Amino acid sequence: MRLKPHSLQSKFLAGLGLVMAAMVAFFALTLNMHLGRLMESEAREKAALILSQVEAVQRFVRTQLRPAMYRVLPESQFVLEAMSTSYVTRSVMSDLNLAKDSFTYRRVGIGARNPDYEANPLEQGIIHRFEADRSLVRVEEFVKLDGERHFVTARPQRFEASCLHCHGDPKLAPKELIERYGAVRGFGRKVGELAGIDLVRLKVERDVGGIRDATLSFATFFAVGILVLFLVIQGFFHRLVVQSLRRVTGVMHRIFPEEAPMEGPPVGAPPASLHAREDEIEDILHGFEAFAEHLRQARQDLKDYAATLEDKVADRTVELTRQAEERRADVALFVSLLNSLNESQAKPQLLAAALALVAGRFKAARAAYVCVLSATDFAAWPDPKARPELPADWHELVSAERPRFTPLAWYIPVQTTGTSRGILCLFWDAEQESSGRQADLALAIGQQLGIAMENLDALDGLLRQNETLSSIFEGIADPLLLLDASASVLLANTTAKRLAAEVDAGGASTLPALIATATAEGGSGEFELPDGRIFEASLYQLESPGGRRSVAYLREVTAQRRMEGRMRQNERLVAVGQLAAGLAHEINNPLGVILCYAELLRPAMSEPGPQADLDVILRHTGQAQRVVRDLLDFARPRPASTGPSSAADVAASIIEVLRPRAKAAKIEVVLAAAPDLPRVRAGADALEHILSNLLLNALDVVPEGSGRVRVDLAAEPDGRFVQLNVADNGPGIAEEHLDRVFDPFFTTKEVGKGTGLGLAVVYGLVRELGGTLAVENTPEGGAVFTVRLPADGSEAQDRGEEK
Repeated sequence: MRLKPHSLQSKFLAGLGLVMAAMVAFFALTLNMHLGRLMESEAREKAALILSQVEAVQRFVRTQLRPAMYRVLPESQFVLEAMSTSYVTRSVMSDLNLAKDSFTYRRVGIGARNPDYEANPLEQGIIHRFEADRSLVRVEEFVKLDGERHFVTARPQRFEASCLHCHGDPKLAPKELIERYGAVRGFGRKVGELAGIDLVRLKVERDVGGIRDATLSFATFFAVGILVLFLVIQGFFHRLVVQSLRRVTGVMHRIFPEEAPMEGPPVGAPPASLHAREDEIEDILHGFEAFAEHLRQARQDLKDYAATLEDKVADRTVELTRQAEERRADVALFVSLLNSLNESQAKPQLLAAALALVAGRFKAARAAYVCVLSATDFAAWPDPKARPELPADWHELVSAERPRFTPLAWYIPVQTTGTSRGILCLFWDAEQESSGRQADLALAIGQQLGIAMENLDALDGLLRQNETLSSIFEGIADPLLLLDASASVLLANTTAKRLAAEVDAGGASTLPALIATATAEGGSGEFELPDGRIFEASLYQLESPGGRRSVAYLREVTAQRRMEGRMRQNERLVAVGQLAAGLAHEINNPLGVILCYAELLRPAMSEPGPQADLDVILRHTGQAQRVVRDLLDFARPRPASTGPSSAADVAASIIEVLRPRAKAAKIEVVLAAAPDLPRVRAGADALEHILSNLLLNALDVVPEGSGRVRVDLAAEPDGRFVQLNVADNGPGIAEEHLDRVFDPFFTTKEVGKGTGLGLAVVYGLVRELGGTLAVENTPEGGAVFTVRLPADGSEAQDRGEEK
């Protein structure tokens, strides 16, 4: 691929090369600066670490080693190798730097005691800086030493009070120091005076060389990458831009061959001529100039042609206006036919409207429709009774694919896909001309009329089917619902709507939610409403084009479940009764023997101690006999007398008997009896037994001081039952115990305070009287026992909620 010196590609690649070279230089410089900063940061951190170690060693000598030596040695003795911070620090740091010469540590001063540690000119300059500025705590800088670059950091060391023992008055100094260094250098110092500096010098020349090498390597690799990118961009630019521009110029040359460039510039052509183009962009500009010239010429030609076109346009406008009016009328006709379909309820109504519209469109005097099955089945306009005149072969004409036109009549087949329904007839009093377009229009009208009639028939059938299905759906007495995939109700019969409204009124949940919960496992299950009704739900899945749907069928099983509960309760009572009868017989005889012999021993016991023991035996034997008697009453209850008796009077007498106990515990007992309360079909003794058990249980559970027990007596609206409620404000009954409170031997009282037979006996007694006994917790707290007994003269029926 040879590049022309002034081509677009050459210019682009030259500019791109300059940009990439600048990028290489920029990134190399940036990398060099970054590595330099990293080297400086690492040198500072390393020097700071060394100085920290120096400080640790010096602190150890001052705070640990030197005091320890003073405690061991005599006060006048001084061990330089263990008690001098300068000596120990130099020795330790020299050992650390012995393996490799990575840094130089010096503790120096001006006028140092040891001449070996006299500051050199560089160090003297740093010491002078610390002397000039006492707030200066550290010096860090890069310096050139022997042609190499070093990093130097130093911090000042000032004399403290403990230092003057060795650096103050030479007469008081340890003799070891005087013997080793003399009494001239290093003495006469004061507290706070600058003693010298701790200096760390690091060689960084090798790191600088590494930075240069890394920068050079990066610049080399980056330049190679940029070169590869440069070549790739060059290839893509040539492929995507240059070749496309050349194709554009080629198109211009083919469209305007007279403007195509010659092999060389014409002799004497000016430098700015069309043949002196420098790149592809100028080729395209030349093409557009030629194109604009041709457009200008074409515009001029159009102006010349427009002068003679006005007359032709006027004539054509009249023709097009007429055709537009006809098409507008055709569209209005089809729209009217669709409106007729929407407004029509039966086929005669649709035909009457359609015939009037079609006749009005074609200005026909008469119109008629004849069914394909019989010529006597027709519709006509304007006279509905006027039979249309049909050709002899009209049956063949019905199945034809083209209408038949005569000067005075049109016969148009009315068809749908594959089905012939009849023939549409239009009649004129004067001869009419027809055209091919009118034939197509007439055939379209026939097809439209056939589709409308077919849709009307389908709609009529669908409505009849829908009415049938609705009748069946509403005829099902149980709740029935159609649900979508999200458990939303699509359709529900009247029973289901009524049930859903009742559930919604409760506010706790919705009917679809209850169904979804009950049928979550296995597609069927049960749920219970707050009013106690129980429903069995079954869910049947349906697959439809609109998505998954399901039919929910509900059946109330409240009576069935209650009957099953009564059967289970009765079975438990029978089994326990048989067991209790046997146990009472086996236990009662030994108790009688124990009681008899205890009574025989009473006269022989004259001492108080044995007499008290005998009373304990007699008391507990009597308690055991009472338990046995309860067992016998439960197993073989005495026939309850059927009264009649006054429930209000019996309740008042029982409350009066128990009032002293209630008053002692500060418990309020209230009786509320409705006026004109009918007598109940139960004896007074049976009522006393029932009420005393319920009231004693209530008094046992309510709190002392704030307890409240209420007895309500009222007749039910139909007068067949009298309802007795015993309510308390105690803790209530645990939910798991509600189904077991009437079971024999079940009690929540402490051991020795209840046998668990009281409520079981009451339950059996109420059942024997033809009533019901139920228990529930109240929202305010506490429990309420409801006894329903038949009124005097009524027939006992189980109509309440029973446990």
